[in-house]
Amino acid sequence: MPPDAKARVFFRSLGCPKNQLDTEVMLGSLATRGYAIAERIEDADACVVNTCSFIESAREESVDAILEVADLRESGRLRALVVAGCLPQRYGAELAKELPEVDAFVGTGRFPEIAPILDDALAGRSRGVYVDAGRTHLYDERDPRIPIGPRHSAYMKIAEGCNRPCAFCAIPGIRGRFQSRRPESLVAEARQLAEGGARELNLVAQDSTAWGWDLPERPGLPDLLRALDEVEGIDWIRLLYLYPTAIGDELVETIAGAQRVLPYVDVPLQHASDAMLRAMKRGATAANQRELVERLRAGIPGLTLRTTFIVGFPGESEADFLELCDFVREARFDRVGVFRYSDEEGTAAAELPGKVPRAEARRRHRELLALQREIMAETLAAQVGREAPVLVDRVAPGLATGRLASQAPEIDGVVFLRGEATEPGQLVPGHITGVRGADLEAEIGAPATAQPAPR
Repeated sequence: MPPDAKARVFFRSLGCPKNQLDTEVMLGSLATRGYAIAERIEDADACVVNTCSFIESAREESVDAILEVADLRESGRLRALVVAGCLPQRYGAELAKELPEVDAFVGTGRFPEIAPILDDALAGRSRGVYVDAGRTHLYDERDPRIPIGPRHSAYMKIAEGCNRPCAFCAIPGIRGRFQSRRPESLVAEARQLAEGGARELNLVAQDSTAWGWDLPERPGLPDLLRALDEVEGIDWIRLLYLYPTAIGDELVETIAGAQRVLPYVDVPLQHASDAMLRAMKRGATAANQRELVERLRAGIPGLTLRTTFIVGFPGESEADFLELCDFVREARFDRVGVFRYSDEEGTAAAELPGKVPRAEARRRHRELLALQREIMAETLAAQVGREAPVLVDRVAPGLATGRLASQAPEIDGVVFLRGEATEPGQLVPGHITGVRGADLEAEIGAPATAQPAPR
């Protein structure tokens, strides 16, 4: 700890990559205002827990994390505890009543004030709830950031909030209305990240396809991708969270024709029954979704297609669920995430009749995951014997792991590597030799130079 540092701060960041970015910006803000960053909570004077409240399980995880740290605050091992992010944005006043051990609650719109808020907490000046309803801070390239992930693979938030009317989703109430970052800001940040060693950019937003709609010039996501595709030093650009009804032909053509943009599409479809899609207010039909899958596969060579579904939505019948299973068998997605529905306060779905019993929702969850595991086992086995670039993520004695272009960080499995890999961030040629559950095994050769996005 530098002799002039105010205090040592430990961060616990929960939830999605968008939360991770908020944590990195808060860390940067604190570091520039005289705080030292602790890598272990045992070495910290204060702790910030950045929470998620997207679904019930995320709220439970966040509360458990707060209570765990609150014990340290109450015992005096920590001088201050701050809870930030989505949970206080939704429930700040209620949490303040229930958790007297917490010194401050910081909503998503007040992240830039984290340093003065922590100053007050450490000085014992107040217990505050700092929340602006319907507002989230959107950082830009001028905000200092301290990466908490590997430097060679970085997330970049292109927008914040959402205007979609999905019946099950609380995000508009937590993160506010949609707001895009300006293209020059994003290109500048991409260059900064490349200069800092990033070889992979993962673009995130609640709705990436809406980028630019709210800017005066009304650019579109294809315009942004073309601009980012010119940034030297970046090898892979991965696009996450596309809204299915907003994927036009120009976007498909841009992905297919780009040098650095990967042929990887993450498009949450949520269901495949017309009745459920209407109830969810998704603006799509089952036929639309089948057409989209066909159009993406026909238009983007070498496509990796990832999606998510919700089971147990109010009114979901066994016939609806079986229709979803048939769609998954037919479409053979490369990756599928499955969520069990939970009522979210303030959403239209929370008021719907026909709640599916939890035990039944759990059964459907298990069955759909089992079906996808069978499909993925076959698709992964088909990759054995192929050659593909591998981005090295970790190197340890006798063990290295990396990822193919078809594997997004933390959600799509890894490649276990045999051969010489000296440091993370190398892009090496890999010969795929086997399958290990959801992961792959490969042998590697000499480090590769910059390569275009694999097709």
